[in-house]
Amino acid sequence: MSQIGNYMYLPPLHDGKTIPYGEHTRQTTFERQIPILQDKVSYCTKCVVSNQRPRIVFDEDGVCGACQWAEEKENSVDWGMRKKQFVELLDRHRSKAGSFDVLVPGSGGKDSGSIAHKLKYEYGMNPLSVTWSPLLYTTIGMQNLQNMISSGIPSHLFTPNRLLQRIISKLGLVLVGNHFEAFGRGQVSYVFHVALQMGIRLVMFGENGELEYGGTLKNKDKPGQPIEDWVDLYHKGCHTEEMVQFGVENGYLTKEMAKDPTLKYYAPPPVEALSKLGVEFHWFGYYHKWIPQENFYYVAENYGFKTNPEGHSEATYNKYASLDDLTDPMHYYLSYIKFGIGRATSDAAHEIREKHLTREEGVALVHRYDHVFPDRYFQEFLNYMDMTAHEFWDVMDAFREKRSNLWGRQNGEWVLKQQVS
Repeated sequence: MSQIGNYMYLPPLHDGKTIPYGEHTRQTTFERQIPILQDKVSYCTKCVVSNQRPRIVFDEDGVCGACQWAEEKENSVDWGMRKKQFVELLDRHRSKAGSFDVLVPGSGGKDSGSIAHKLKYEYGMNPLSVTWSPLLYTTIGMQNLQNMISSGIPSHLFTPNRLLQRIISKLGLVLVGNHFEAFGRGQVSYVFHVALQMGIRLVMFGENGELEYGGTLKNKDKPGQPIEDWVDLYHKGCHTEEMVQFGVENGYLTKEMAKDPTLKYYAPPPVEALSKLGVEFHWFGYYHKWIPQENFYYVAENYGFKTNPEGHSEATYNKYASLDDLTDPMHYYLSYIKFGIGRATSDAAHEIREKHLTREEGVALVHRYDHVFPDRYFQEFLNYMDMTAHEFWDVMDAFREKRSNLWGRQNGEWVLKQQVS
């Protein structure tokens, strides 16, 4: 899963300034999910996820909300009725002039690719795939994106100011423990700016992640995510403007850079503007039973989607998901640091619900892979972040210190106090 190009120009970000990243992590509370988590760790009795996943709910039998939903969507949801509603939705937006009539935010991965392809070839729509640039492209990720385009799906690819993108990545890492904020915020928000610019009123996302993987059930019966919930559900309770303001005040970026015209794309447009045009956010997974593995089979068959050429991805057994960005494995490792939930836990939990694994198999996979540090491209990650390894690990220590119920030291090494069994 190599990086595209043998040399990436990544200049220093702060003109030689020394910034105390770890101390900023220790002194701030921009990550607003952690304080509301329970101290006592417990695990779902059906899958392998714990109550440390933000907003997850458990019933009186110790079953998580995602497992409850898996049973419901298998046995209770009238998918025939929902598909009828889906066709009615598309008919309301279908272009009679052959112009684009639905936007699909996508990175070139299996999920967004399958949605765009089905919208065009099964439902007769004119989709435009909208891609917010990964932080560092992978060769296989770009190949899969190009294969999707070659199948007849047009793509709009936008790359923001990479200097600003790198700084937001660093602020994300230091303040909320997730460098991927620079991708996630843009990927969710930018497509709505495109909707306004192009006058397209339908935006089709993949699945309700809170419902499918564990989180709040507040929007369980809604076909899309209300924008007023984005900050809490997508961005750890932290507004982009807050991070940028902290960055200006503490030497991460200048006031001039904070005026960069691409900065607005890290947040959605005004709700009033979207409402005036009548832009609608919908989940494909509200109308169709969501099974990630089936999405992979679909794109492999329909446009030659390829898996990770290096075998399974780092810190998991999976080889077909999250292939687009060289820094993606670090995103999952940071979840392991903050919540004790690594990539193997995330993969195994939903595959248990889909009956592709038993719980016993899932537990074994978690024990084998969850703790693995993704070191294959660690130096490339540090170069992108403009950090030293010492500075990175100081930030990791700071987040572990915030989670003393999860982590302790033995012989000078950090040890996770409890694992699923």
